[in-house]
Amino acid sequence: MIAKYKNAKSLIFDGPESEVLNKVFDVVTGTAVSTAIKFYDFANNNFEDLRQVINNDDIEFIVKTGGFAPDGGFLNLYKNSDGLRLYYYKKDNTIIVFAYGEFQPFRYMLYLEGVWTIA
Repeated sequence: MIAKYKNAKSLIFDGPESEVLNKVFDVVTGTAVSTAIKFYDFANNNFEDLRQVINNDDIEFIVKTGGFAPDGGFLNLYKNSDGLRLYYYKKDNTIIVFAYGEFQPFRYMLYLEGVWTIA
């Protein structure tokens, strides 16, 4: 069960893909995570795979409160409001959702979408 959440949608990177790979993101402010997060900490964690980590009710709550929607394709990939694919980072009972992808040719964007804490 989700104990609390914070929709913290903020753009934390906007630029070429080569620059995001080695960047460290300070999401400490406003989250329960006390360390900075690197790109590779969440890049291999597709949002859809979160179903294997937490229960379906919590997933549905995150989708609803985050304003996420499936893309309608046969894989049912979840996207943010800008159409970027979702990823997650989990530490202890905190889940941080990111949206990342190519927004325009050679322009990549990374959003911190929100933070959810599981009771």
